[in-house]
Amino acid sequence: MMNFTKKVFLVGALAMLTASAGAQMRDRSAATLPSTTVASMMKAPKSVERTPRLVSVKNAPADYGKEVDILKEDFSKMTTGTQDEPDFDATLNDYEMHDNAWLNMLPDFTHTPDWGSHNAYPAGGAIYLDAYVNEAGNDSYNGQLNTPLLNVSANTGICFLQFDARVPKSNEVVEHVTVEAAETNNMSPSWRFLTSCNLPQLTTDWKTYTIQFYGGGETTMFNIVNYSAPVLIDNVRVFQIEQYVATPTPNPHKNYARVDDNTAKFDLSWSAVDGAESYVLNVYDKDSNGKPQNYIQKDAEVKGNKCTVDNAVTGTIYYYTVSAKKGDKVSMPSDEIEVKGIVEPVVSVSTPINEDKYSAQWKNVGGAERYNYIAYYKNQAKEDGAMVISHLNLVGMKYSDDREVENSVDNPTSYTLDRGALADEVGQAGWTVSHYAIYKDALTIDGFWTVEAKSDAGLISPELDLSKDGGKFRVNLKACGEYLEAYNAHPKAAVALFNYDAEKADYVQSELIYAGGAEMTDKWQRYDCNFTTGTARSIVGIYATWAPGNLYLSDLAIYQDYKQGEYFLDPFHYRNWLVPNEGETTTIDVTIPAKAYEREIYHQAQSVRVKDGGDQYTSASFLQSRWSDLQHVASAHSLTM
Repeated sequence: MMNFTKKVFLVGALAMLTASAGAQMRDRSAATLPSTTVASMMKAPKSVERTPRLVSVKNAPADYGKEVDILKEDFSKMTTGTQDEPDFDATLNDYEMHDNAWLNMLPDFTHTPDWGSHNAYPAGGAIYLDAYVNEAGNDSYNGQLNTPLLNVSANTGICFLQFDARVPKSNEVVEHVTVEAAETNNMSPSWRFLTSCNLPQLTTDWKTYTIQFYGGGETTMFNIVNYSAPVLIDNVRVFQIEQYVATPTPNPHKNYARVDDNTAKFDLSWSAVDGAESYVLNVYDKDSNGKPQNYIQKDAEVKGNKCTVDNAVTGTIYYYTVSAKKGDKVSMPSDEIEVKGIVEPVVSVSTPINEDKYSAQWKNVGGAERYNYIAYYKNQAKEDGAMVISHLNLVGMKYSDDREVENSVDNPTSYTLDRGALADEVGQAGWTVSHYAIYKDALTIDGFWTVEAKSDAGLISPELDLSKDGGKFRVNLKACGEYLEAYNAHPKAAVALFNYDAEKADYVQSELIYAGGAEMTDKWQRYDCNFTTGTARSIVGIYATWAPGNLYLSDLAIYQDYKQGEYFLDPFHYRNWLVPNEGETTTIDVTIPAKAYEREIYHQAQSVRVKDGGDQYTSASFLQSRWSDLQHVASAHSLTM
């Protein structure tokens, strides 16, 4: 369960409701889109930032093939003013273009139309970008110049922005100039950022800068922003390389797995390139300045388009690039792909069962910031008939930090928590929940996060064996939904089944049933959902969907027909995001509940690594290892009811 986020693929047009997001019933915060009404910096979220390269390839770009110009602009139409005394009276922009503040430059000043700028002025055949910040730092403005929308989708989107830059002689140096790019998807509300970089310190001497970007598309924009002081820009050029041999497209790594306590392995793959005879692979980590170091594969020649790296240091974040090779020609390296994995711990019993307690232990895993732990008992059918696989009582629950539960279905709140785990006492351990609140009379799932924020909001089971009776089983839940007048709708409960796919090494949705079909009301009702495709490794999720309000759950049960003697492993204790002990090992104490007396006990653990860049508006992004191999703790036969 390495990267499974348990998102449900919903049946029907959930996003087609006619009420706008502005008609939300409560004051939830939602993610904001990039502004197109101000020339703000196109800043990518940290989690997806890659660093553009200042002429990073081993050879000059032209050594890889023929340079193909996409755009050239020398600003020779900006004839007024001089480089050190620009024409501040000139108006470069059409400020009546309220619908698009980016492509706002008047066509008289450039050879190609649809440029954009702010605080820009002609400077005798160059363009002057003004900027200012006062000594107190409480008053400032910046300059900005962006290209038209350009098609740089060829050559897997590898493209170069080149320009000359200096500061006016009255300033001497400028320390902060940012260069960035984004595929605008034809100026749609959602842009794909190609990231940004800061130039080295500029001086009064002209210098040419060449920045390499990856992932360009058909409507990509390049942007230059200066802060605190003016900058002169000239001879802007965007170009690509028609290479002798094409650059492969790298894929994310797969199958990150333990080799031993200190090493791990993972599989890499990339697109096959026509005519390529082999590929050149580099795998490395980085120092604190982002410079590659500690290569575990350096210029390694690979015959096919995939390989296994088996000498990685556990917990180290690696990066890899790949080039195609044909004869004596080698392509430009691919985009740099992060390899960030985590291996599972090896669990053992440090203290055998004594009365109703035992201790579990494992060596701390390099890079693991938290652990999940789960313990099971062997739950065996005593006779043919319906077996209770899960039964959760969701009324009267408490928060783990003992805060007072104040709200109820009749007294709701907009407050929700991002994610957590239900206490073992609800009836079965291992159930997790996202975008939720605990009420006196219900577990509350906030459908806003599914419908509007495109995140996940639901109650998720631990992995269960649902393979008996040919995979048929029944989910029964007691639920109701908050009525939203602005939408004329109630949230619905989408009950989804996910089964483990060994080839994908992940869980894949198999079935989806709406509790009650097309109807759910604000009155408590019981609903049956009958599934037919359960497997030995299944997960059930109940999601709030359809309308951005609260879904309330008070009771949930899963039933499956068993034959006498058949069994499943029933979770009785779960520890979520357990903080590691200091030192080499982590130890936890486990109390066996009465229902597990006279049963066989098993356990396993999982490493967790929090991923950089998660924010309050999206699902927390983190990595989880596979669960460790199931270990037999002991027989609890010495315990009596």
